[in-house]
Amino acid sequence: MQRQPVLDVLRGFLLLMMTMTHLPTVWSSSLGQPLGFISAAEGFVFLSAFLAGKVFIERQQVLGVAAATQWMFGRALRLYLFHLALLALAFTLVAWIATTFDRPAARNLLHFYLHSPHRAMLGGAVLAYQPPLLDILPMYILFLVGTPVVMRITARHGWAIVLSVSVTVWVAAQFGLRRAMYGLVSKAVGWDIPLAETGAFDLFAWQFLWVLGLWFGGMGFGHARTVLASGGRVLHLALATACAMLFWRHYSGPMGFEDGARHLFWIDKWTLSPVRIVNLAALVLVFLGFGAGLLNRTRLPGLELLGRASLWVFVAHIATALVLLCLVGVDDQLLSGWLGVVALVIGYGALFAVAAAVRNVRGRSTLSASSSPPHPIRRPT
Repeated sequence: MQRQPVLDVLRGFLLLMMTMTHLPTVWSSSLGQPLGFISAAEGFVFLSAFLAGKVFIERQQVLGVAAATQWMFGRALRLYLFHLALLALAFTLVAWIATTFDRPAARNLLHFYLHSPHRAMLGGAVLAYQPPLLDILPMYILFLVGTPVVMRITARHGWAIVLSVSVTVWVAAQFGLRRAMYGLVSKAVGWDIPLAETGAFDLFAWQFLWVLGLWFGGMGFGHARTVLASGGRVLHLALATACAMLFWRHYSGPMGFEDGARHLFWIDKWTLSPVRIVNLAALVLVFLGFGAGLLNRTRLPGLELLGRASLWVFVAHIATALVLLCLVGVDDQLLSGWLGVVALVIGYGALFAVAAAVRNVRGRSTLSASSSPPHPIRRPT
């Protein structure tokens, strides 16, 4: 798939949003969802699925299903190795600082590991134990592994049946499917990892977003462009919806409702509640209608740099957030003032430093490959 600068810029922007959300500063809550009831996680999952779907289809058409599946599993394996590296950082350096210097924020993040280290290490290795900040990569890995199955089903039976099943599971997730399945698995296999330690993301809900992204990469993108080109009503409705969500978010705060129960049902991030789906759909249509063309005419080299090395930058932002969490003192108060500014400088500086390092390494590799002499052609004798 040919690289598209617009998508790199979009990924770079999402990485900046995600970093602000995860850095332990007093500004993370107010600035973590600037575009409405939508976080960087929704955008990143949808965009990742969109690209995975496009790449899978292109490889399948050129090299076959086996080659496309092999690429997808290779991508999942790479993410799994990064996941193990982040677990190792958390279980060694971060755990040592948390216990030695009494850092309650870091200690709470690793509560299960500090209480049951052997179970936590085994659970982390099989993607069952997922501490906060370390629950995003496991979700990606599982979705990538399941993508070839989804794509083969769509090739045989079409997208309608896949989308229908995905929507049904998402609806069930809004009414406690995850907790029910956890109870069944616990009884069947003697599961001894608490539900709260299995990750904040409800995979039964978030699979819907991944399937939507795959569909969008497969055929939805063309349909959306056709609908937008046929008239301005859809785009105007999407723009009005996005503006309404933006106003609601900043007027009422990230909760949306004073009643916590209403927030959990309509806006909750972890179960990908309905308001978030509507908000994301509106923003995607607005981006296709206005944003993509604007970005095509505007160069944003800093964001493009981050997007080109998105996986490495993503891992760097998680590693940096884990270490910076150790700066939160015994009062367990988020960083503010000059210390908060230092955390922001370190957090964002790490992103660009890693992205620049990746660019330099890739540049040297490309230069080395282009300067090596071509293999001689051996003529048959």
